[in-house]
Amino acid sequence: MKRKLCSLLLAAAMLCGLSACNGSAGETPAPGTSVPGAENRFSPGTYTGEGQGFGGAIQVEVSLSADKIESVTVVKDKETEGIGSKAIEAIPDAIIAAQSTQVDVIGGATLSSQGVIDAVTAALESAGLDAATLAPVPAPSPGDMPSGEQTLDVDVVIVGAGGAGMTAGVTAALAGKKVVILEKTAMSGGNSVRATGGMNAARTKYQNDNGWNEAASVEKALTSAADYPELADLAAAVQKEYKDWFAAPNGYFDSVNLFILDTMLGGKGINDLELVTTLAENSAAAIDWLDNTIGASLHSVGAFGGASAKRIHRPINDEGKVTAVGSYIVPILEQACIDNAVEILYNTPATEILMENGKAVGVKAEGCTVHAKSVILATGGFGANLDMVAQLKPELKGFVTTNAPGSTGDGIQMAQAVGAATVDMDQIQIHPTVEQSTSALITEGLRGDGAILVNAEGLRFCDEVDTRDTVSASELAQTGSFAWLVVDQKMADASSVIGDYIDQGFPVQGNTYEELARAMGVSETALSETMEKWNGAVATGKDTEFGRTSFSAPLDTAPFYAIKVAPGVHHTMGGVKIDSSAEVIGSNGSPIPGLFAAGEVTGGIHGANRLGGNAVADFVIFGRIAGESAASYAE
Repeated sequence: MKRKLCSLLLAAAMLCGLSACNGSAGETPAPGTSVPGAENRFSPGTYTGEGQGFGGAIQVEVSLSADKIESVTVVKDKETEGIGSKAIEAIPDAIIAAQSTQVDVIGGATLSSQGVIDAVTAALESAGLDAATLAPVPAPSPGDMPSGEQTLDVDVVIVGAGGAGMTAGVTAALAGKKVVILEKTAMSGGNSVRATGGMNAARTKYQNDNGWNEAASVEKALTSAADYPELADLAAAVQKEYKDWFAAPNGYFDSVNLFILDTMLGGKGINDLELVTTLAENSAAAIDWLDNTIGASLHSVGAFGGASAKRIHRPINDEGKVTAVGSYIVPILEQACIDNAVEILYNTPATEILMENGKAVGVKAEGCTVHAKSVILATGGFGANLDMVAQLKPELKGFVTTNAPGSTGDGIQMAQAVGAATVDMDQIQIHPTVEQSTSALITEGLRGDGAILVNAEGLRFCDEVDTRDTVSASELAQTGSFAWLVVDQKMADASSVIGDYIDQGFPVQGNTYEELARAMGVSETALSETMEKWNGAVATGKDTEFGRTSFSAPLDTAPFYAIKVAPGVHHTMGGVKIDSSAEVIGSNGSPIPGLFAAGEVTGGIHGANRLGGNAVADFVIFGRIAGESAASYAE
C-alpha cells in the first residue's frame, strides 16, 4: 500500500514502481544524493527547458551540481487544476528522487506528466547530457510509507476519492465518525475533477439574478410531458406553479417540480422518480452546504441542455469569469477532508467488500484490509472501460471517452459479487462536444451561454441546448459525423474555460465570418448567412429553424472561434441500485445492511440520458446522504 498526503510521497511511490522493475542491488542511495562513481559528471548550473503539456507549454529550470540533479522547478504552465496540476507538483520530486527522467507518469494526467519530463529532458540536453543514459536510482523505503499488509479499524470506509466519496467522507466525519477513503489511483477527483459545467439546483436565491423566464421554455417541457402519461400529475403541478407565478411574478421562476420534470423527460421517463425527487428536493440546500460548510461558492447561474430554466450553478474565478466546476470544487473537497481528519489512501485499489452475516463490515484492498461499521461505494462508473461499454452497447465501439482512467466499473462488480442489484446498465451517454485528438470535453455551458453548432456545410442542424442524446444523434447524422462549436470574443472574455481551450490550441479563428469559414474549411457564404440568421434569432428571441428557446447575446464580436467536435463516451447512467437513503438494494429487493453508494457507481437517477449539471448535483446530494446514512448506521 502506498499512502500519499503530499507530492513528495507520491514521488517516492512512483520511484518504488520503477525500482521493482529495474532489479538494482546493493546499497540504496537516498533521493537526491550522489550516485556512486558519478562524481563530476555534470556541469554545475541552472538550465531551462520546455515541453508540451495538456494546457500548453511547460517551462522548467533544472539546477545541477557536479554530481546530481539538485532541483527541478516548473516556472510556467497552464495545466488544469486538480488534474495536470498533480503532475506539476509530483513529477519534479520524482525526477529528483530518481536522479533520472525515467519516472512513471500519473494516470489521468499523462500529457501533463510527459510535458514536465520532456521539459527536464530538454534542460538536461542544454547542459550537454543525454537524459536516456541517466538510469533511475533504486527507491527508498520511507518510514512513513507502510509496507506489507495493513489492517485498519474505522467507523466508515469509502471506496473512491471522487466528488461523491469525498463529500460522503466529510459528511460522516462531521457526524463524529472515523473515516478512511481508499483510492485506487495516485490522485483524487475521478470524473468529478473533469466536470466543466456546474451543478443544477432549483429555487436558490442566486437564480433571482437572472431576470424573467421565457414562457416558451416551460411550455416546451409541458408539451413534451404529454408523451409520458405517468408524468401527468407532475406536469399538472408544474403548470399550476407557473400559472400562479405568471399572475404574480416573484423572482425567477423555477421549482422543484420543474426540476423533476426536466430530469424525467431527459431520462426518457425510465428514471427512478423517488431518486429524482430526492435529488431535486435537496438541491438548494446542497448549494448552501457547499458554500457554508466547505467554502465552495457556486453563485453564477446559467442555462444548460434539457433544462427549462436557468438552473446550473457555476463558480467564478478571481478574474470574475465563469470557470470549470470540477477543477474548482475537488481541491476544496480535498482540503475539507484534511481539515476533518478524513484519511485518503492513494494507490490502494479495493478488491472485495467484506461481508459477515449478510452485512457489509469492511473492504479488502491491495495491501490492506479495512474493518468498518459501514461501507460506501463511490467508485464512479465504467466509461473508461471501453470493452465493457462496447459489450453493453455495441454501437459505441470505437468511440473516444472523456472519462478518468479509474472509471472502469470496479465498484459495480464488487457490489454484484455480494448480491447487489443493478439497473439501466445499457444506458450509456455520449456527449456531443468532445475534441477528438485529446478526448477533452468541451463544456455544454458554452452552448447554454450562446454558442452554436454548425456542420461541414456551415449550417446549423439542431437546437444546441436540447438533451445530449438528441444533439449527439443529430451530429452523427451530419457529413463526417462532426460539428464546429462557434463562439466569439465576447464569450471568450467572460469565460476562463474558452481561454484554456485557446491556450490548448483547440479552436481555429478568424476576424470575420468569412475568415473563420476559410479556417474551418466550410463555405464562406453559408457560414456568414448562418451567423447573421442566428444573430437575428437572438434579437427577436425566436429560432424559427430549430425551436431553440435559450438565447444569450449575438455572436458578433471578433475574433470568432470554432472548435471541431464529435461525440464521445461520457457518462454511464446505469449502476448499483440504491434507495433514497443511498442504501444498496440487493437482488432480492431488500437493502444490504451496512452498504451504501453514491455518484456514478449508482443507477436509476438519470434514466436513459443525464442532463448536464445533474452529475455534480448527484455526487454532492447523494454523497451527503450516503455519508449521513453510513454515519447513522455506524452508531
